[in-house]
Amino acid sequence: MKSIEERLENWGRYHRDSKGRPATSITYLVCQRMAVEAGSAVREGYREVNPRPEVDESDAKIIDWCWNNAAYRMDKRHHALLPMHFIKSIDQRTTCRTLKIRRYSYESELQQAIQRFGEIVDMLTNADRWYNPVKQSERSAATV
Repeated sequence: MKSIEERLENWGRYHRDSKGRPATSITYLVCQRMAVEAGSAVREGYREVNPRPEVDESDAKIIDWCWNNAAYRMDKRHHALLPMHFIKSIDQRTTCRTLKIRRYSYESELQQAIQRFGEIVDMLTNADRWYNPVKQSERSAATV
């Protein structure tokens, strides 16, 4: 099972990728086409060595659903901090100034927000265990 930080990173990639890529310059396309016609091979070595990590869309949608249902379960500052860090990748100084967080306590605030959100995700994704006190062994025996 992935840690909550890995799941939040995936959530951030999911939202950043859904915005679309910036447009490719026409000049770049013309120069690339001219280079190919001149016999030069187009090299994309960086992309081959450092492939983009795959986005797990189903997990990102679960985290998004939990995020929408976590507003009143979290401190407002922590609720605002997580998307600023994981989705928008806003600079730490700007985030601290916006949310009125001391710069030296940014990391601890972020860890607290991650921990609290992890508890909320666990609670929301395992809601049946919170509302239905039937033991897991009894539930699995009933399905067999």
